[in-house]
Amino acid sequence: RKERPKRVGGFHDIYLLIGRKERPKRVNKRLSGERLVVSKMAGYERMTVTSDVKSGNMVFEPILEEGVLRFDCSADDRNVALPSLSFVNPKDRETPIMTTDKAPSFTPTFECVLGQQIVNLQLPSGTSFYGTGEVSGQLERTGKRVFTWNTAAWGYGPGTTSLYQSHPWVLAVLPNGEALGVLADTTKRCEIDLRQKSTVKLVAPSSYPVIIFGPFPSATDVLISLSHAVGNCLNHFIF
Repeated sequence: RKERPKRVGGFHDIYLLIGRKERPKRVNKRLSGERLVVSKMAGYERMTVTSDVKSGNMVFEPILEEGVLRFDCSADDRNVALPSLSFVNPKDRETPIMTTDKAPSFTPTFECVLGQQIVNLQLPSGTSFYGTGEVSGQLERTGKRVFTWNTAAWGYGPGTTSLYQSHPWVLAVLPNGEALGVLADTTKRCEIDLRQKSTVKLVAPSSYPVIIFGPFPSATDVLISLSHAVGNCLNHFIF
């Protein structure tokens, strides 16, 4: 007689079929408003539906000085965030201050899915971008995509997006001449995507706070405020 299929326990639910032909793969394409995850291992394919997705506007609190805001996905995320390695004094990032600002000029949105925190900050049309840390290429970073992941980039060229230091920072100059800065305060691999018009997109493992400096009257004012947080070694952030 034929042996019954033996089931092997584990995360991927692999089945070993003994004495039987492999069944054809079948993929369920119904979404039902939720995300689908495909697992493939040893020729076995499974489609898993998961609703473990969070999204919305980030919550904020003023820190450091007038015009500087810390954004988190939620109050719980704020409470469990790792200590800052960007701030000279990490307590400055954790300590709210009294301020005259009632609401932020621009509020980033977030989506947390599959262990990644995706942040989008929509700015006025015509905004230009600079910064993105120590990378090669032109000074203006509008339309570029950068990964903050240190590499030994010997012989690097204009298309090299990761060099010897990582600084997930964007300087945005608005059409009216004002400017603001965006800092993703994480040491993990971070994608900075500036390819969408007038939008800063950040992608890194969950969860991390986003610090926005400004808007201030000029880019110089933004950098002065940034120096109060990270110190005076700004050349790696700007260029």
